[in-house]
Parts: sequence; C-alpha cells; structure tokens
Amino acid sequence: MDICQELVRTYVATEEENTLNELVQNVNNQTMTLLHIVKALGEYLTNEDGKIREKARVLTTFYCEKIQDADTVIPALDGLLTLTSLPTFGENEAKETAQSHIAMKSLVQSVRYVVFRIIDTLLAKHLTTLSSTPPFVPRYIKLAEGEKDPRNLLLAFNIARVIILEFDITNHIDDIFDITFCYFPITFKPPPNDPYGITTEDLKSSLCACLSATPRFGPLALPLFLEKLSATAGNTKRDTLRTMSLCLPVYGPAVAKSFAPQMWSSFKLEIFQPLDAETADKAVNALTTLLSVLGQDKVQSGSTEEGIDGLTEEVVTECLRVLREPEKNQAQHAIKIVNACLNTTPAICTYTLGRVIPFLIKQFHDPDEAAHRDPILAALRDVLHAARELKDSPCRTESIAFLEANKDAILGALTSGLKAKISRGSALSGLLQLSHMQGVLSVEEMMFAAHNINELLGSKEDELGDLRPIALEILNVISTVAPKVVEETTLPMLFASLPDNAPPRGADDERAKYWGILSALAALCEAPTLFEVLVIRLSTKLEIICGSTPADRECAAAYAHALLQTLSNVLVRKSDAGHADVPKYLDRLLPALLIAVIKATISPTPGEEVATHPKILPTIATIFTMVVRLALAPKQASFIHSMSKLFYETRVEGILVSRLPPQCNFHPFDASFSASPEQRNTVHLFAASIIPLRPETPLPFENIPQTLSMLVEWCISDLTSDTQSLAGTQILSSLVNKHTDKLESWLDKYLPNFWQETAYNPRQVRLLRIRALRIWATVTCALVVQNHTKGGEYIDNVFSLFEDPLLGRVAGKVVGEIASNNDGVLTKKNYAIVRLFALQKLCTQLLPRVISGHKESKDPQLQDAHLVALASLIKAVPKATYADRLLVLMPILLRGLNLEDTELRINIFEILFHVAKDTADLGATSTGPLAEHAGSLVKATLLNSQHSGEITPRVQICALRLLAALPGALRYDILHPYKSEVVRKLGPALDDRRRAVRKEAVDCRSIWFQFNG
Repeated sequence: MDICQELVRTYVATEEENTLNELVQNVNNQTMTLLHIVKALGEYLTNEDGKIREKARVLTTFYCEKIQDADTVIPALDGLLTLTSLPTFGENEAKETAQSHIAMKSLVQSVRYVVFRIIDTLLAKHLTTLSSTPPFVPRYIKLAEGEKDPRNLLLAFNIARVIILEFDITNHIDDIFDITFCYFPITFKPPPNDPYGITTEDLKSSLCACLSATPRFGPLALPLFLEKLSATAGNTKRDTLRTMSLCLPVYGPAVAKSFAPQMWSSFKLEIFQPLDAETADKAVNALTTLLSVLGQDKVQSGSTEEGIDGLTEEVVTECLRVLREPEKNQAQHAIKIVNACLNTTPAICTYTLGRVIPFLIKQFHDPDEAAHRDPILAALRDVLHAARELKDSPCRTESIAFLEANKDAILGALTSGLKAKISRGSALSGLLQLSHMQGVLSVEEMMFAAHNINELLGSKEDELGDLRPIALEILNVISTVAPKVVEETTLPMLFASLPDNAPPRGADDERAKYWGILSALAALCEAPTLFEVLVIRLSTKLEIICGSTPADRECAAAYAHALLQTLSNVLVRKSDAGHADVPKYLDRLLPALLIAVIKATISPTPGEEVATHPKILPTIATIFTMVVRLALAPKQASFIHSMSKLFYETRVEGILVSRLPPQCNFHPFDASFSASPEQRNTVHLFAASIIPLRPETPLPFENIPQTLSMLVEWCISDLTSDTQSLAGTQILSSLVNKHTDKLESWLDKYLPNFWQETAYNPRQVRLLRIRALRIWATVTCALVVQNHTKGGEYIDNVFSLFEDPLLGRVAGKVVGEIASNNDGVLTKKNYAIVRLFALQKLCTQLLPRVISGHKESKDPQLQDAHLVALASLIKAVPKATYADRLLVLMPILLRGLNLEDTELRINIFEILFHVAKDTADLGATSTGPLAEHAGSLVKATLLNSQHSGEITPRVQICALRLLAALPGALRYDILHPYKSEVVRKLGPALDDRRRAVRKEAVDCRSIWFQFNG
C-alpha cells in the first residue's frame, strides 16, 4: 500500500508515463489492486484544484474500460463502487459509468450484485443526470433482464421503481413491464440459514411496489392478473388478489372500468365459491378497492347519479338476490360483499344501506319468511356490525345519518326478534351493534331497548341462558351514555329480586338466582353513579345479614360473601380504569364494613356471627386494599390514624365516631386481654390498610421500631394462628420496605438479637423457630427488592440454617420464597420501593451458590436443604441465567422430583416443560441435557402422573404436560425404547376421576401414539 501511494503521488506531481506504466504493471502482477489505487487517489479526487482532480478522473475512464475485460472486471467494479460513493464523483463520471457496457450474463451472482449496487448509488446521488441520459433506460433493461438471484432482485426492483417514477419511460413501457411482471408471482422460498435474511414477503412487497408505480401498467397488467386468477389456485391466487388491491388505485378508474365486468366475475367466483377463507377475504378486499376506485371517479366527474356506477348497482342487486334465501350459506358471502360496499365511498355506502336494510326488514315482517327470521336478523346484525366498525370517515358519517333516519324500523325488527327464543341471539347482537353507535338512538329509545331486555332478565324462567352476557353488555353500553336509563329501569328490578336473607341449604335454584342477579349488577355498575347505588343497596343488605343471628350461619356467610365479592369485582375494574370516585368510599364503604366486623367480634358469641366467618374477612380485606390504594396521602393518613387508634388503643376516632361505643372491648394486639381468635383475625383488615399506603403518608406510630418489635412478638405468640401471623408479617414487610431509613437501629440491633434468640436457637420449639424464620425472610425480601446492603447479609443467615436437622428444608424453601416475592405485598401497585432487576440480580447470585452447595456437600442434610432451595428458587430464576447450566442442573432437578413438597415438584416440572418447549422450537435433538436424561425424565413423569396420596392433580397435570412435550424436543431414536411403556402406563391417568387429568392424559397418549421415526 505504501508503494502504491508513493507511485500515485509521483504521477500526480510529475505526470511521468513511466510511473503510470509501473502502476499498471503492479496491477497486472497482482502486487497491488485497483482498489488500492482508488484509496491512494482519495485526497486528489476531492482536491479543490481542478487540474489535480482531472488527473484522478482518468481512473473512472480506466475502470469503465476494464469492466469489459473478463480478467479485470471484478476489481474494476469494486473500484467503481468506491468511486461512485465519493462526494466529488461528478455528473460526467456518472454519465460515463451509466453508459458503459458490461456482459452481465457472464458474471456470477456476487459480481452482478456489485453492478446493481453501483447503479443504485448512481441513482441516489445523480438522479437528475441519469434521467437526462436517454440511453440509460434501455441499457438498464438489457442489464437487468433475466436476473434470478433474490438479493439482486431486491435491488433490481427498487431500481426499477425509481426509473418508473422519475424517468420518461414512454418508449419503454412494454420492456420495463416485461422485466418486472415476469417475476410475478414470487415463488421464492428462503433456504435454511440464509445469510442474507431475505424473505418471500420482502420480494413480494418490492415487486408490488414496482407494479403499482405507474398507471401505464394498468392495460398490460390487468389482463394478466385476470388470467392468473382463472388458471391458478392457492398462494398464487391470493398474491394476485392482494396485488390487484394495491395496484387498482394507481391504475385509476378509466383502466379499472374497462376491465370491471371481468374483475367482478372473477371476484364473485372467489367469494361465493371460495377455496378457502383467506382467498375469499382477499377477493372481498379487491372488490372493495375496485368499487372505491369506480366510486371516486363518479365523485370527481361531478356525476348527477349520486356516485353510483353500473357495477355497484349490479353487485348490490346480486347480493339481494342471494339474500332472498337467508338461511343458505351463500347469504353469508353476500353479506361480506355488502359490508365491503360500506367501506368504499359515502355515496356507495348510503346506496347499499338504502337497498339492503329495507329489504331485510321487509323480509323479516313477511309472514312467509317467519321460519327464517333468525338468519334474516343475523344478516341485519352483520350489516350493523360493519357500519359500527367503520373508522371515522365520511362513510361512517353517512352510515350514522342513514341509521338515525331509519332507526324506528330497525329497532322494531330487533325488539320483535327478542320475543322468539330462536331469534333472540341475533336480535340481541343487533341491538348491541346499534347501541354502540353513538348518535343513533335517543335516550327514550335506549330506555325502550332496556325495558325489553329487563323483561328477559327479570323473568322467572331463565329465558336468556347463555345470552345473558350479551344482554348485560347492551345495558352496560347504554349505562356509559345514559346511566339514568339503567339506574331507573334495570337496577330497581334487579335489587328487588335480591333476597334480604340467605336461602336455606336446599334452595339451590334460589341460590343460583341471586348469583345471576349479582353477576348482572357487577357487569352493569361500573359507572360512578351506578356504583354508588350498588354500594348503598348492597351495604344495606350486608347490614341486615350481619346484624342478626342467622338460623344457618354457613348459608348466611355464603350470601354475604357473594355480596362482598360483587363489590370487589366491580372495584377491581374501577381500579384498573383509574376511576376518580373510588377514594370517596374510604369514608362511606370501609367504615360500614369495619364496624360490622368489629361489632361481631365484641359480641358475646363472636364465633356464631356472620361477619366473623373465615370466608368474609379476606374479601373485605381485598376491598380495603383497593380503596385505600387509590386515595391520596392526606386521606390515607386520616384513615390509618383512625384504624391505629382502634386496633392499638381501643379508641374510636375520626370516621368511626358515633358508629361504635367510645370504649369497646376490642384488643386484637394486646396479649394481656387474651383477645378472642375472631378479634385477632381482624388484623387482616389492618394489614390490608397498611399495605397500600404511599411512602409519603405519615404513619400514626410515635415509635416505629417499637411498634415493629411488638408486632414481631405478636406474630410468634402461641395465641396467634398461622394466618394471623401471616397478616402481621405482611404489615412488617410493607413498613420495613417503605421506611427503611427510620429503622437502622432496629435492623442493626433488635433483629439480629431476635434471630439469635429464636430462629437460630435450637432450644426453641420448632413452630416458634419457623415463624421467626418467616419473619426474617419477610424483612429480608423487603430489603432485597430495594437493593439494600443488609438484604445479602440476612440471606447468609438463612443459609446458616441449612445444617439444622429441624429447619434445614424450611430454610431452603425460604430462599426461593425471598427470590420469588410473590405474596403480592411488595409491588409497585402498592407503592413499594422495588428497584429494577433487584430480584434478577439476587437470583444470579443465589443459583451458583445453591448448585455448588448441593454438589460439594457430603452431609445428606445439607444436600437436601440445597436441593429444596434449588427447587424453590428455580421458578424465580430468569431463563438466561439457568439455560447454560442445564447440564449440571438436570440431575439435581430430577432428584427434586422425589421431594414430598408438591409445590416444589410443580416448580421443577414447569421449568423442565419450558426447556422442552424451547428445545422443540429449535427442532428435535439427540443431544443436550434432555436427551442425556431421557429415560429418567420418562420414568419420573410416569410416576408422577399416577394418582396417589402424595401426588395431587396439579402434579399429575404438570407431569403429563412435560411427558407430552418430550416427543417434540427429542428425536425418535432417543425415545423409541420408552414408547410402548408410556402408552401402556398412561392407562390409570386416562381413567382418573378428574376431568382435567384425563384431558391431559388423552392428549399425551395421542402424541406418543403418533410419534414415529
């Protein structure tokens, strides 16, 4: 390269011919390449001195001459490609390069690709020059003719499109059309592992862009498109229809009109006699485009025929002819065409609606067609649905105007259809479409529709059945536009149907009825005004049920739970939608629920009260969490202050004043009063109020560390049940996470001392140690999710228990629980401080530690603890973390399938299932961790697919899913030895008493039975 630069500089400075000859000789001897010379000339090609540049331009001429020589064509083309990209490559050089001759057919694909790149670069940088060079187009046509390589074709199609759009091709229309249309349709299939990544869709899109680049192709292309439609099938037919849809708007109405009858004939055949649904849909799209193009021509020409051409009239008339027999399959295809007409122009849309809807309504009222009223209403429903789906456009405006003008007839037919059971489904669906179109129905008409639906909802016999969701959706749509309609007509009827007291045990029909009514109320009462009515009415019902001693507590609790669940279901949707009215129920709904529970716990017989039933409190707690979560900090502070005074000091303040006696015998946290289990259970409500507090909400505790210490002691007390202790640990988790900065001393002193005295103390009873370990894990998780340094220290303490014979396995499981953080407390939704990737980072650290601990441990106790830790942890570990360790993990995981804990076995089965599915996606293999342990996997899955005392249905289902995934992941020669055993031993699972297990077993046996080499 240094010699090349020296010779170039010498020649530019002296113009000695000997120097030039030496350069040529070096190129011929292959001592240097032409590309080296181009690079050496770079500074001279861009020099401001014209004379110096002129010396360098000689190279362009030199290269253009050399591309005609078979021996030098490749380096010459490489040199030209470099030159054309330089900023000083001028117009004259571009013209000279474009007009040079090259024997394209004698070149290999990679060299032809360089030629196309040179032309593409010239067009990008010197378009004006080339467009004024007449010989360029015919030369390019000859050059591109017969190209077959997909990479080159992509460039060739792009170049052809530029030429069509930017050049005068008047004298070359036929030739350019020939070198592009000859590739239609594209049948290219990319080879496996194609390095260029060219897809069939890439080529199709580029070719379509060429064919749709000019209206001059219309007379040439349309006859050929029609020929391919009639002579081909499958993908070719679909590609043709798709391309016609793209090309017709460009070809224009004049060309489209001359071929319109033939196109309609072809499209009609594909729609009414479809080979498959996809082809029919593409034919409908092509027809839509054709009618739009013809309709636009009428609009632009100012025709007095309201934009309707003869073909549109013929199309609609043909559809009406078919719709005379609405019960036949052809009617569905006709409706597709009608719907296509609605998506064209406003004039065609109005014309189509004006002919089709009156025709269908007249048919519906015809006594001779009484037997076919359901298919008639189904057709009407589909037309209304198509009108509803129109995007904001003139067509939508016209359709709304037409429907508003004809709504009486439409509404009359639909409400009449509600009376007959056979047509009720279509009528309801039609009403749903109509109610969705704002501006069509007035409030009075909505009330009329709601009244008709109310009659069905309130009937003694279940006249709606499976249609109930559609009816409720109609009322729901109406409630968003005119909530008063539902509030004044539907809700009173539904509330009046609810019983004041729970039905007795044997009254299954009455119980099913109130569940149906409550599900209807839950579906309807999301709007703020309706939800307020729902809260008032259901709160009153709850007060009646909880305020009296029931004859049957279980039935009353079931009814109360249904009422509370209804409120909870609506609140979930309102919370997700961010409704602004939810926080106001902090003062309205929550005190009423809390007081009902408190009164029940301080009664003489709290165990007999409805409000203290175990089913009730969790649902009330869920309602508390959702309402408190959406309140602002001041509102939260006021509420939690009142709750704290009540729970810790038995003082009635704030929103609870006048609702409870000033001094009530309520002491859930005070051990000295020996509070009843029912009172201790109410801590769930306190936890539900603490968990969703914002970090900035002031806490009601004067001394937070002292409060937490008392809570810890309460959680490990003998008087506290496991579920009560869980509620206490949830309070701990939330407070530690959001107020860590106020707890440094507590974390440094109190908690380590607590650990040494309880969880780590072998002299303590096992139950207390387990609870202490749970508390430790809760605090650890609260720290880990925010990347607090003490989180890692506390996890080390958990590992120190692996050697303990009583707590080793429990500690192992706790490791996975910390990494999973799946208790629903520490979430962004609850305003917890959760750092991005904190848990992923923890899993990345823990996985190798657990694996090495299991492999290196000689003590069976330590091995078991690490095995449990791995089984518990693995579900939380990201796939990327464990994927490269599968060879090491597989034997450990297989051993974990013998663990007694069903949750851990399920974790392992789910991980192995995902591994098998990922392997199957890449193709069946005979190597890797699955293949290496195929026999053990088959044996373990078969063993866990059989029902026994320690194998639950969930374990069976997971085992069967993994077993069914193995044939897709492993080659036949690997699994063949086990095929007969699998098919034989699946028998008990096929006869399992649980339907879900039987279904998985049937699917699994079918896969293995059909598994062949």
